[in-house]
Amino acid sequence: MRIVPIVPAVLALFVSGVAFAQAWDIYTNRENFFTLNLPSDPAESSTPYKTAKGTNLTMKTWTSQAPAGTLLGGTYALHVIDYSNATGELATAIEEAAKTYRTKGTVKYEGVNMLDNHRSWRQTVETANQRILTEILVAKNNRLYISEATTAINAPVPAQFQASLQILDENGVRIRYARVESNIPGEVVPVTPQNTRRVSDEIGANVAGVWSNPGGSCQTAYFKSGERVKSTRGEEAMVGTVTNAGMTITGQLLIAGPRVGQFINPMNDRAIFLFDTLPGNKLSFTAIGDPATGWPDVTLERCTG
Repeated sequence: MRIVPIVPAVLALFVSGVAFAQAWDIYTNRENFFTLNLPSDPAESSTPYKTAKGTNLTMKTWTSQAPAGTLLGGTYALHVIDYSNATGELATAIEEAAKTYRTKGTVKYEGVNMLDNHRSWRQTVETANQRILTEILVAKNNRLYISEATTAINAPVPAQFQASLQILDENGVRIRYARVESNIPGEVVPVTPQNTRRVSDEIGANVAGVWSNPGGSCQTAYFKSGERVKSTRGEEAMVGTVTNAGMTITGQLLIAGPRVGQFINPMNDRAIFLFDTLPGNKLSFTAIGDPATGWPDVTLERCTG
């Protein structure tokens, strides 16, 4: 059983490693209350936007290109529609936008997610040659935000872009609501208290214990879990140690929240590994940061006894 559906996207976030981080930068737009990771300075445009009820609004778009031939070459855009004059239609704004993207190809994934403590709707739509990722949310400022990445079908999933959108308040401060609510009866949004409790207990049980390489010694195990703790951001976590090539790294496994699946350095809050549970009672580790940069991927087995 895999951790949660978002983990493959989180894994893809780090596929390109340091080269990706060096090429991209954070774009901030105070007037429209957002920041976003982009590969270049975006071009701004405006187009008419008509709601399902026929209300005429304006969609502002910021578009950035990553060069063809690079690892994440493609088109990256953010669309913002101000519903201040149509607040009665905000309840259906996300679904209307999602419906538009369903017509662009074959839907490979869609579902409710949490982006920086906002309820969002995430989609992956594919054509014969392209993959389209969207993240759609409504913020308290009465704006609909749609991030859209269009890349080659065989390119790594640009989840860093998809997950990088942050909404700002009138003072330019990142908004992180204390409570995420759904307008759909019975829907459990990721990282709400009830879902956090369920996910953290499940993942904690799945990764607890001592784990070694297949055929390796449990006395010199690759990974050992420890007690449950909170990260510096208040996320559910477990202490753990990873030992390889004579080096032992102590950190925290994040077992709930938007960064679930990361093994972080608690001193600087940076990810060192990605981990994932696999069928057959196995656990994978992928090195993505110092001091483990360059370590090979491993698939571990739980030690018994």
